[in-house]
Amino acid sequence: MGAATAPAEFFRYFFENTGAAAAARSGVMVLEREAFDLIVEKLGASLTARGFSPAERQQAEDGPLAVFTGGDTACGVLYRRAKKRFELLTCGVEDGKPDGRWKSLSVWLYEPEGDGSSQAEDIAADFIETVCGPRQIAAARPVRKKHRKEDSGNVDPLFFLNRFVNVFPELREEITEEKARFGAVRAVTFTRGHLVPKLERLCAAGAEKSAIDRCGKLLSEMYVSGDMDVRSLITIVVLNGLSERAVQSLKPSFSE
Repeated sequence: MGAATAPAEFFRYFFENTGAAAAARSGVMVLEREAFDLIVEKLGASLTARGFSPAERQQAEDGPLAVFTGGDTACGVLYRRAKKRFELLTCGVEDGKPDGRWKSLSVWLYEPEGDGSSQAEDIAADFIETVCGPRQIAAARPVRKKHRKEDSGNVDPLFFLNRFVNVFPELREEITEEKARFGAVRAVTFTRGHLVPKLERLCAAGAEKSAIDRCGKLLSEMYVSGDMDVRSLITIVVLNGLSERAVQSLKPSFSE
């Protein structure tokens, strides 16, 4: 490096080529690891209590990944280091292992030097609520049939939502408005904000037994014929978003 190097360039060169930079990077990585460990530990406590396996830690291309497997569903926590964000992921399970077709359920930005443990606590709480809801996943799931590997499911989230238009006619206009505003239906957000409240009110009223029966059968049918996105919507968003009373009202209509 020549003597004419500008001071700013000199200090940048000095910082990047001495232990100072390595120490700074190391400190950030410690904070990231502590946040990752906290989130995985708290989510893991809730998931293992619901029959999921303990976390299997991996090093993904983008950063550390912890995977929990339970039945036909896997959940993952990924920290994308370059983008500084935590993601809650889900995918199906084949032969006891995640099939790798991960879908994102929740995303949180995380600045290790500014957010601290309180932000990590908030992320963990959101992930727990998103995946586990107020009660055990297994108790809320409809009885399901075994799927053959070649049965990929041809029912997508939009088809799933449209099936409920016969029960809730106002859904048709709400779906149209969603498409007009966002260009597509945001399956998780729309289901949580529109379909779940309607199901809750229907079950709470209790008067329309035939409509409740129809909804229970639809959930069961869509779980069997739906793709991974639909099955995740039913188990993680719908059934975990409903009250225990509402689930019990629907349960008699779940097919064997």
